[in-house]
Amino acid sequence: MTAREAALKALYSIEKSGAYTNAALKTALRQDDFSAQDKGLITEIIYGIISNKTALDFIISKFSKVKIKKMTPWVLNILRMGIYQIYYMDKIPANAACNESVKLAKKYSHSAASGFVNGVLRASARGVESFQFPKTGDTAADLSLEYSYPEWITARIIEEYGAETCEELFKENRNAHSLHIRVNPLKTDKANLSDILSKEGLLCENCEITESSLFVKGKLNIEKSNAYKDGLYSLQNISSQKTVKVLDPKPNETIIDMCAAPGGKSCAIAERMGNNGKILAFDVFEHKIDLIMASAKRLGIDIINAKVMDSSKKCDELLESADRVLADVPCSGLGVLHKKPDIKWSRCEEEVTELCKIQAEILKNAALYVKDGGVLVYSTCTILPEENRLQIEEFLKNHKDFKKEYEEQILTSVYGESGFYICKMVKEKKQKK
Repeated sequence: MTAREAALKALYSIEKSGAYTNAALKTALRQDDFSAQDKGLITEIIYGIISNKTALDFIISKFSKVKIKKMTPWVLNILRMGIYQIYYMDKIPANAACNESVKLAKKYSHSAASGFVNGVLRASARGVESFQFPKTGDTAADLSLEYSYPEWITARIIEEYGAETCEELFKENRNAHSLHIRVNPLKTDKANLSDILSKEGLLCENCEITESSLFVKGKLNIEKSNAYKDGLYSLQNISSQKTVKVLDPKPNETIIDMCAAPGGKSCAIAERMGNNGKILAFDVFEHKIDLIMASAKRLGIDIINAKVMDSSKKCDELLESADRVLADVPCSGLGVLHKKPDIKWSRCEEEVTELCKIQAEILKNAALYVKDGGVLVYSTCTILPEENRLQIEEFLKNHKDFKKEYEEQILTSVYGESGFYICKMVKEKKQKK
């Protein structure tokens, strides 16, 4: 099986069977003994097509006499793959993209389809230099088409950040992002870990945003990394690491992580506390509790008590019990589109409205668990104002005993990492009578 054939089968399973993109990709990479170059091609094609589907279909429609709706899923995805290689992948010659697509059409469709695919791709290749997406004057519609985003998301981003920033963000989400790791200070330090990873074939570069951050250059395979198995580091993006830095947990404190799975922030908190203190980590699913505890065990952490709990429901036992509470709430995830492009197609406005209600309930309960003088940090991996800035504004209206101390909206284009929102609030101490 060729790399392109594996990518095609994955795309078909995503479209026809509703498979998750990450799961379909893993299956594709397991099917044959592909080289690193083949794996890179499969990954880029799958993510590229999921990310740019609207734009690809528009280009196809300009060079095909057959309407998109009339095409079989096999033929449509073969055309998407061909167009993507011609229009978005500079290193692949148009002839190669056409020829390989025709081979796939012969295998996965009827004989006439190969001629149709060849004609559409050859015509599109001739027009690639002069092709332009239309400019209608409707900025949201134009950007949505060119960068393949639902119009409602584009309109929200333009309203909050402006059209120029919106386009910069969309461009950045197409780029491959640096890989970040969090050094485990309970077992090693940056210099020592860099030396160890260099022997595993990886180069590390210091990241000054947080004390334990390193950029990793090269292909990291944690399944084959002894340093990972030994708990010397964890995979965690810069934005998530910064959230824990803003929380600023101290040794011997009691910390509550309201929505902890899969446990990255809980473990980062424990590391910053020197594994001294108490961390309560909650999630609604039992199997995710197991993930949290497995990570803690690997890292040499024993102060995390993870248990099943719905954080949108108040727990009277926890009232004013924590020095610091982290509410990293469920959200639309629109800050991580650079690594999960299918999210933008799976979200709708109504779903975001429901998420906002859940976020508000979790935040309200989190506030109840903070001691006088304690800290509450609210965070999301999204960039929509109703889940972030507006959520906090409403909270502070109803909680006069909390004061905002720090607030930051991180956009993907700023750090080359995940879009994220972080807000630190401090609960005022009650005056003694």
